[in-house]
Amino acid sequence: MRTRTIHDLPIDTVHPTPQVRERFDDESLRSLAMTMKTVGVQQPISVRRADGGYAIIAGERRWRAAKRAELTTIPAVVVEGDLSEADIIELQLIENCAREDLNPVEKAKAYDRLMKAAQRSAAEAARRTGSSPAMVSKLTSLLLLPPDILAHVHDGRIPYSSAYELVKVSDPAEQRRLADEIAGGRMTRQKLVEQTRARAKAPGSRRQGRRASTPRERVVIALGKGRSVSVAAPTLSVECVVALLVDVTTRVRNAAEGGGALADVVKAVSGNGR
Repeated sequence: MRTRTIHDLPIDTVHPTPQVRERFDDESLRSLAMTMKTVGVQQPISVRRADGGYAIIAGERRWRAAKRAELTTIPAVVVEGDLSEADIIELQLIENCAREDLNPVEKAKAYDRLMKAAQRSAAEAARRTGSSPAMVSKLTSLLLLPPDILAHVHDGRIPYSSAYELVKVSDPAEQRRLADEIAGGRMTRQKLVEQTRARAKAPGSRRQGRRASTPRERVVIALGKGRSVSVAAPTLSVECVVALLVDVTTRVRNAAEGGGALADVVKAVSGNGR
């Protein structure tokens, strides 16, 4: 069982640990530090006991700013009890998404880590963090982009909405060409959508365009006697497949509790998964 208590901790006893936020804007930290010098730290950080001190769960940005402001103590919620990697990622996502507007790439990586660490589907990860399954699926699909393009998204040179459209482009060379155009300010998202749609409708590329519109890894599990189960997701692993099958089994059972035809149950389950 976890408990939470608030303490003013000596700032030198607190140390950072891997966070969902990967980069900290220097100007933003400077501004926050100036505010803290005047009014102090208004929102406690979250920590857990570790290595004779306290490890940050969420709030590293506030801790960094407090150190810049030369504060000697910082208010912190001390979370007691066992915390798994998935628990920590979940707490970081909930706090950062609510208060600090994480970069889309940071969110995508965090949700991917959470899904793998906890063996959760996108729908379950979304429910646990107060998000939507559709948003989690769209975010994690960004991780299909090549590292150089993903870096442009992380740095803000390619907007998230345009990045999601780039994921749908199956040709790597064309994907990079379009990414360069967007990063250079020579192409808007609307123009990108028009070009990708035109390519999908071009003769000989209809099937390719349709496949590229929903980039997924897919496995087919043969069950014998002509039966099989197909599983698809932006990224797949053994843990992910297990989590997806457990999730869909649970939702089918819940949807079928009140009776009803198979078609209605499938429709209800499919709607919940989007």
